[in-house]
Amino acid sequence: MAIESLNVVDNSSIMNGLNKTNQSLTSGSQINSAADNAAGSAIVASLSTKINTQDIGIQNATTGGNLLQTADSAAGQITDQLQRLNELSIQSLNGTYNSAQRAALNAEFQQGLKSINDFAESTSFNGMKLLNSDTASVDIALGSDNSASLTLPDLTTNSLGLNGLDISDPNNALAAQSQLTNALGVISENRAQFGAEQNGLTASASNLANQNVNAQATRSQINDTNYASAVLDQSRLQILNQASLAMQAQNNQNYSNVLSLLS
Repeated sequence: MAIESLNVVDNSSIMNGLNKTNQSLTSGSQINSAADNAAGSAIVASLSTKINTQDIGIQNATTGGNLLQTADSAAGQITDQLQRLNELSIQSLNGTYNSAQRAALNAEFQQGLKSINDFAESTSFNGMKLLNSDTASVDIALGSDNSASLTLPDLTTNSLGLNGLDISDPNNALAAQSQLTNALGVISENRAQFGAEQNGLTASASNLANQNVNAQATRSQINDTNYASAVLDQSRLQILNQASLAMQAQNNQNYSNVLSLLS
């Protein structure tokens, strides 16, 4: 009976090892519960949290970049309109134009001002107005302890000092030209700011991606199944299990024989 009990204990240990190896091969992870490796399990959990946070940071940086591209595209359209208005103001300064012709130039000029304001008032991203002072800045979360703040300008005609301009006579056209030059300078500065912020987000996303790759590699070393080693363990434990079962069967047969002799 003592020999039989010992064999049962040995077989149970072998089966536990075999089950653990099979689970490791099936799941692809050598740590399937804290009991497998308490310290390793804690490290893997911490790395997984870090990796997930980095993934979200990269996504946020990409979204922030898309927002900046939307704002910059609209600012580019406003620049095109301002350049056209500047051309019209120069035309109005020409002494060969009469009042009716200047009135026609001014009509196009006023429509251009309206288009600029429409761009500024309507440009939005995910419901946020970007160029009319409704949204002065947007914070982009790049991790648990890192963020970037995107500055958004007011490019309405009122903010640019363009309201009330007209080019119906040479004096007004000259004054308008000065304001248009100032407005073009403001737009240029803001587009440069968009570019700098875009570069900052790209650099942050690249840095997060590098950290993410390293963290995943470390987690893989700790957690992932070494298939070559696991297959060898599986084969070894299967052989031991078969041998243990055969020995147990033999012991049971011997015990039966002894009982029959004593009966």
